[in-house]
Amino acid sequence: MSIVTKKGDGGNTFLPGKTEAVQKDHPRIECLGALDELDAFLVVSEISLMVNGSSPAAKVISEIRKELSTVVMPAAAGSLVIDIPGLNTDWLERQIIKMEEKNPLRGFVRTWTRAAAANLNAARSICRRAERRMTSAAKSGQENAGAALLPWLNRLSDLLFMLAVSEELR
Repeated sequence: MSIVTKKGDGGNTFLPGKTEAVQKDHPRIECLGALDELDAFLVVSEISLMVNGSSPAAKVISEIRKELSTVVMPAAAGSLVIDIPGLNTDWLERQIIKMEEKNPLRGFVRTWTRAAAANLNAARSICRRAERRMTSAAKSGQENAGAALLPWLNRLSDLLFMLAVSEELR
Protein backbone atom coordinates (compact mmCIF):
# COMPACT_ATOMS: atom_id res chain seq x y z
CA MET A 1 0.00 0.00 0.00
CA SER A 2 1.37 3.40 -0.95
CA ILE A 3 1.42 6.39 1.35
CA VAL A 4 0.09 8.38 -1.63
CA THR A 5 -3.70 8.06 -1.42
CA LYS A 6 -4.72 11.47 -2.79
CA LYS A 7 -7.65 11.44 -0.33
CA GLY A 8 -6.42 14.63 1.33
CA ASP A 9 -5.94 16.65 -1.85
CA GLY A 10 -9.20 18.52 -1.30
CA GLY A 11 -8.32 19.66 2.22
CA ASN A 12 -10.00 16.77 4.01
CA THR A 13 -8.65 14.08 6.30
CA PHE A 14 -9.97 11.37 8.59
CA LEU A 15 -9.96 11.31 12.37
CA PRO A 16 -8.68 8.01 13.76
CA GLY A 17 -11.57 5.60 14.12
CA LYS A 18 -13.89 7.67 11.89
CA THR A 19 -15.13 6.86 8.40
CA GLU A 20 -16.24 10.36 7.43
CA ALA A 21 -13.78 13.05 6.40
CA VAL A 22 -13.30 16.35 8.20
CA GLN A 23 -11.57 19.53 7.08
CA LYS A 24 -7.84 19.63 7.81
CA ASP A 25 -8.41 22.74 9.92
CA HIS A 26 -10.98 20.97 12.13
CA PRO A 27 -10.24 21.82 15.80
CA ARG A 28 -9.27 18.24 16.62
CA ILE A 29 -6.96 18.02 13.63
CA GLU A 30 -5.37 21.31 14.76
CA CYS A 31 -4.84 19.78 18.23
CA LEU A 32 -3.40 16.59 16.81
CA GLY A 33 -1.11 18.52 14.50
CA ALA A 34 0.20 20.72 17.30
CA LEU A 35 0.82 17.69 19.53
CA ASP A 36 2.57 15.94 16.63
CA GLU A 37 4.79 19.00 16.10
CA LEU A 38 5.55 19.07 19.81
CA ASP A 39 6.58 15.42 19.84
CA ALA A 40 8.74 15.90 16.74
CA PHE A 41 10.54 18.83 18.29
CA LEU A 42 10.97 17.03 21.59
CA VAL A 43 12.88 14.40 19.60
CA VAL A 44 15.07 17.14 18.09
CA SER A 45 15.64 18.53 21.60
CA GLU A 46 16.48 15.11 23.02
CA ILE A 47 18.99 14.40 20.26
CA SER A 48 20.64 17.81 20.64
CA LEU A 49 20.97 17.17 24.39
CA MET A 50 22.72 13.85 23.77
CA VAL A 51 25.27 15.18 21.27
CA ASN A 52 27.98 15.36 23.93
CA GLY A 53 26.98 12.22 25.80
CA SER A 54 24.26 11.42 28.29
CA SER A 55 22.27 14.32 29.67
CA PRO A 56 19.89 14.42 32.65
CA ALA A 57 17.69 16.76 30.61
CA ALA A 58 17.51 14.16 27.81
CA LYS A 59 16.14 11.65 30.32
CA VAL A 60 13.47 14.17 31.37
CA ILE A 61 12.51 14.70 27.72
CA SER A 62 12.32 10.94 27.20
CA GLU A 63 9.88 10.64 30.13
CA ILE A 64 7.80 13.51 28.75
CA ARG A 65 7.61 11.82 25.35
CA LYS A 66 6.43 8.57 26.94
CA GLU A 67 3.60 10.40 28.65
CA LEU A 68 2.75 12.44 25.54
CA SER A 69 2.44 9.23 23.53
CA THR A 70 -0.54 8.24 25.72
CA VAL A 71 -2.45 11.48 25.11
CA VAL A 72 -3.96 11.05 21.65
CA MET A 73 -5.80 7.85 21.01
CA PRO A 74 -9.03 6.66 19.38
CA ALA A 75 -11.83 6.13 21.86
CA ALA A 76 -13.84 2.94 21.89
CA ALA A 77 -16.90 4.70 20.47
CA GLY A 78 -14.95 5.87 17.44
CA SER A 79 -14.63 9.48 18.51
CA LEU A 80 -11.24 10.93 19.22
CA VAL A 81 -10.19 11.59 22.78
CA ILE A 82 -7.63 14.36 23.02
CA ASP A 83 -7.22 14.02 26.74
CA ILE A 84 -6.10 11.47 29.26
CA PRO A 85 -7.13 11.94 32.89
CA GLY A 86 -4.30 11.21 35.29
CA LEU A 87 -1.50 12.86 33.37
CA ASN A 88 1.41 13.35 35.73
CA THR A 89 1.26 17.12 36.17
CA ASP A 90 2.72 16.74 39.67
CA TRP A 91 5.87 15.13 38.24
CA LEU A 92 6.29 18.08 35.87
CA GLU A 93 5.91 20.49 38.79
CA ARG A 94 8.55 18.61 40.82
CA GLN A 95 10.95 18.80 37.87
CA ILE A 96 10.34 22.56 37.57
CA ILE A 97 11.06 23.06 41.28
CA LYS A 98 14.33 21.12 40.97
CA MET A 99 15.33 23.26 37.98
CA GLU A 100 14.42 26.50 39.79
CA GLU A 101 16.52 25.48 42.79
CA LYS A 102 19.54 24.83 40.54
CA ASN A 103 19.04 27.91 38.35
CA PRO A 104 16.98 30.65 40.01
CA LEU A 105 15.58 33.01 37.37
CA ARG A 106 16.87 36.56 37.42
CA GLY A 107 14.81 37.80 34.49
CA PHE A 108 13.40 36.47 31.26
CA VAL A 109 15.99 34.84 28.99
CA ARG A 110 15.58 35.89 25.36
CA THR A 111 18.90 34.99 23.79
CA TRP A 112 19.98 31.40 23.35
CA THR A 113 23.59 30.64 22.40
CA ARG A 114 23.59 26.87 22.79
CA ALA A 115 21.81 24.62 20.28
CA ALA A 116 20.22 22.41 22.96
CA ALA A 117 18.85 25.45 24.80
CA ALA A 118 17.46 26.94 21.58
CA ASN A 119 15.83 23.62 20.64
CA LEU A 120 14.23 23.32 24.08
CA ASN A 121 12.93 26.87 23.80
CA ALA A 122 11.48 26.08 20.36
CA ALA A 123 9.79 23.00 21.89
CA ARG A 124 8.38 25.30 24.60
CA SER A 125 6.93 27.58 21.94
CA ILE A 126 5.36 24.62 20.11
CA CYS A 127 3.96 23.37 23.42
CA ARG A 128 2.28 26.76 23.92
CA ARG A 129 0.75 26.48 20.43
CA ALA A 130 -0.63 23.03 21.34
CA GLU A 131 -2.10 24.58 24.47
CA ARG A 132 -3.76 27.34 22.41
CA ARG A 133 -5.18 24.81 19.93
CA MET A 134 -6.53 22.70 22.80
CA THR A 135 -8.14 25.79 24.33
CA SER A 136 -9.78 26.64 20.99
CA ALA A 137 -11.06 23.07 20.60
CA ALA A 138 -12.55 23.15 24.09
CA LYS A 139 -14.25 26.49 23.36
CA SER A 140 -15.69 25.15 20.10
CA GLY A 141 -17.50 22.42 22.00
CA GLN A 142 -15.22 19.52 21.16
CA GLU A 143 -15.93 16.97 23.87
CA ASN A 144 -12.94 15.52 25.69
CA ALA A 145 -10.73 18.36 24.52
CA GLY A 146 -8.21 19.11 27.16
CA ALA A 147 -9.65 19.03 30.69
CA ALA A 148 -6.58 17.20 32.03
CA LEU A 149 -4.26 18.01 29.14
CA LEU A 150 -4.40 21.82 29.44
CA PRO A 151 -2.75 21.99 32.90
CA TRP A 152 -0.22 19.36 31.78
CA LEU A 153 0.73 21.36 28.68
CA ASN A 154 0.95 24.53 30.76
CA ARG A 155 3.40 22.89 33.20
CA LEU A 156 5.28 21.25 30.36
CA SER A 157 5.96 24.58 28.68
CA ASP A 158 7.30 25.93 32.00
CA LEU A 159 9.52 22.88 32.40
CA LEU A 160 10.82 23.17 28.83
CA PHE A 161 11.72 26.79 29.53
CA MET A 162 13.58 25.83 32.71
CA LEU A 163 15.40 23.04 30.88
CA ALA A 164 16.42 25.57 28.21
CA VAL A 165 17.72 27.94 30.88
CA SER A 166 19.63 25.10 32.51
CA GLU A 167 21.22 24.12 29.20
CA GLU A 168 22.07 27.73 28.42
CA LEU A 169 23.85 28.13 31.77
CA ARG A 170 25.68 24.81 31.51
